[in-house]
Amino acid sequence: MRLVGDRRVFTVEDVTARLSGMFEGLKSFWVEAEVQDLRPARTQMRFTLRGEHVLDASMNGIVFDRLPHRPANGTLVQAYGRIEFWRQRGQISMRVEKLELAGEGLLRARVDELRARLEGEGLLDPGRKRRPPMLPRRIGLVTSPDGAARDDVLTTLWARFPGADVVLVSVPVQGDAAPGLIVRALRHLDRRPDVDVIVVARGGGSLEDLMAFNSETVCRAVAAAATPVVSAVGHERDVTVCDLVADVRVSTPTAAAAVVVPSLEAVEARLDDASLAIRRGLERAGAAAGRAVERRADALVRALRGSGALGRDRVDRLAPRLTSALRRVGATAPAELAVRREALRRAAGLRAEAAAGRLERSAGLLGLLSPERTLARGYAIVRDGGSGAVIASAEGVEAGRSLVIGMRDGRIAARAEEPSP
Repeated sequence: MRLVGDRRVFTVEDVTARLSGMFEGLKSFWVEAEVQDLRPARTQMRFTLRGEHVLDASMNGIVFDRLPHRPANGTLVQAYGRIEFWRQRGQISMRVEKLELAGEGLLRARVDELRARLEGEGLLDPGRKRRPPMLPRRIGLVTSPDGAARDDVLTTLWARFPGADVVLVSVPVQGDAAPGLIVRALRHLDRRPDVDVIVVARGGGSLEDLMAFNSETVCRAVAAAATPVVSAVGHERDVTVCDLVADVRVSTPTAAAAVVVPSLEAVEARLDDASLAIRRGLERAGAAAGRAVERRADALVRALRGSGALGRDRVDRLAPRLTSALRRVGATAPAELAVRREALRRAAGLRAEAAAGRLERSAGLLGLLSPERTLARGYAIVRDGGSGAVIASAEGVEAGRSLVIGMRDGRIAARAEEPSP
């Protein structure tokens, strides 16, 4: 700097030196902005950070290539680094040390990473998906307690099939607590043997709003369910990882209801068609059977006549042998009958003796256990005066209740006073 008259005059070098000193004192800090104009330059990756203003930036090319989620042009990022001032050109730029995705870009990167990992495990394979039954006994519904998605599903379900049975489990569908509660609801419904299909539903929203259905715990619970799962999360443009691992994906909660139950009119029409087809089939089968009987009637008559003739010949040949055998049996039958009659008499006697012994023992045991035997030892039996039912406990007997006390030699009518323990 030099004085020219009453003026202080600086050189360009003086100005840049002062600016350089100002920036050298700044520490590293975070900046959030969009990445634009990504371009490799030798060992560096150069780009601009754009907000309402634009800031030139650069990063070591090797570090940039090793980022877990490398940004693309237009991606929102958070950059950590320090400001550099190039004195020769009077330019300001930022030397970036760390670069992370931010906002929706970070969320989408996480979703893409989870989707790729589950796809690698085969959980997105169409071959593992199952179709819900045509008429489920009971439908499990996991959704918000007061959202439009719940009303859309229930209204459409009961409009299509008024007899549909629904088990509703209300859970929050966004926020930090949502994934754990959704998983618990899914597992609860999956354990119920009467639930044949589970619907997971919520309305549309931003990517951040839908992140509960992009969480790994929810997606794995859907994939692990033994019960078919229908995912109705968001709208047509919103596709979550939950949609991809579910057995059926539909674009809206209303469409989910159409998937899990048919319309009543369609069921009735299908039953009518089936009834008509069965009736026609029976008529055709009856007519065919009648024609077959008519064709074979003559052959059957001839066959029966032939069999009758053969039978008569055989009877004629076997008659002498049958007569001789009957005579031998008739000669030995009286003696054999006498032997068997005596064996039967002895067996009947033994059975009667054994039954009499068992009866005598049972009668003795019955006598020991009979109430009369108990009364004979000095005990009494208390019965209700009205119904005659035995009263075995003082508890519940109110004062003034009529009683009958049975003793060894008769009965006594009595009335209960205040019971005491």
